[in-house]
Amino acid sequence: MKPAFILSHLGTLVAGAALAYLALPALNSPKDSEGGDAGGEVTTFSGEPGSKGDAAPTDGTLTNLSSFNLEKSGYQQGSQDPLAAIAAAKNIPGRDNRYLFTESVFTAWGEKNGLEAAQWVIANLKGVEKSDALYNIADGWAEVDPAAAALWFSENTSGINREDAIYEILESWGRKSPEAALVWAEDLDEYTRSSVMDSLAEGWASNDPQGAAKASEKLLEYDFGDEFVMNIAGQWASTDPGAAATWAGTIDHSDARAIAHLEIGQEWAMGDPDKATAWINSLKTDDDKLYASLGVALGWSEHDPGAALGWAVGTVQNPGTRQRIIEDVMLDWSSTDPTAAAEWLNGQPKGPQNDEVLSTFSSAIVDVDPESAVTWASTITDEAKRTENISTLLQEWIAMDGDSARKWVSSSKLSDDLKKKFGPQ
Repeated sequence: MKPAFILSHLGTLVAGAALAYLALPALNSPKDSEGGDAGGEVTTFSGEPGSKGDAAPTDGTLTNLSSFNLEKSGYQQGSQDPLAAIAAAKNIPGRDNRYLFTESVFTAWGEKNGLEAAQWVIANLKGVEKSDALYNIADGWAEVDPAAAALWFSENTSGINREDAIYEILESWGRKSPEAALVWAEDLDEYTRSSVMDSLAEGWASNDPQGAAKASEKLLEYDFGDEFVMNIAGQWASTDPGAAATWAGTIDHSDARAIAHLEIGQEWAMGDPDKATAWINSLKTDDDKLYASLGVALGWSEHDPGAALGWAVGTVQNPGTRQRIIEDVMLDWSSTDPTAAAEWLNGQPKGPQNDEVLSTFSSAIVDVDPESAVTWASTITDEAKRTENISTLLQEWIAMDGDSARKWVSSSKLSDDLKKKFGPQ
């Protein structure tokens, strides 16, 4: 049997969670404690051979309602006669299709006459429909008059409706008149201000990263200061990573400096990993190298996770940094593309470097799938390291679920010594 499991990955650098179904075959580990190979079999993340997801519909029923056409038509009709467009939306089949159309209607109406559009929504819509409409109106209104949009939404909405609208408005305002937006935002209540200032940084830095960076110096005392810097670093590095890196080296605030190096490394490696790694080598402090390395690994892994892992294992000297990179990249990869991740692992030359990857990865997943953790650890080639790693994993598994762990051990292909120690007592 191939026991399926869900791998829940909450990465250490990226706020958020990823779920993926993975599966492993019955264990075929190296022969025993005396050494030997795995008999030519490989470990895999993939499901049953030939298994496929549900096929996409092929009858072409919705081909005349593409997202592009729905959004384009909604915007055009919303610019001409928004109320007629809203009425016409009722005849569009499919809730999602109607939503794509109407969100463009409200965006266009916001650009045309934001005050009229917002007042109509307040008077006629409720619940989620109201929230969605107001958000899209804020988006359109902010493009033509962000100051007026900000004032109206601040005074006439509340809760998430107010926060989401201001967030959208500040991003647009930041691209046009960031200093004015910053002055206006100073009067926001502390909670709202903390929630929306990264949007201002994003808009500001997309057009004037130097100005945004200068402004950030006075904002680092606030709880949103780090996120403000993060957004500047990401935007700046997406167009001129060298200049962004030079700026990051001037930041005195330790947390902001760390997050800037992380973000720049990620953006730089997405476009040019060779130059990004050369930048790491030019850095002077261990902390700068740590966060830049973590960022580079994340960015590189977005388009070539195997290369990112190979770089980390073969080049990164700090063992703590190297293990964090292996854990983050391998967990992400095994969630998004388990077959490719398994093929990469199985294809690596046997030896100390690959043993480190296997040890780190198996230790990272033992809490969510101990059986798979032991399976991967059993492919470690170094006998002493393999036995030590498996023993540690089995101890953790037994602490979590002793009966299941011992039962599995008794039917596995582990060595007799391990079965005697960890099998049924």
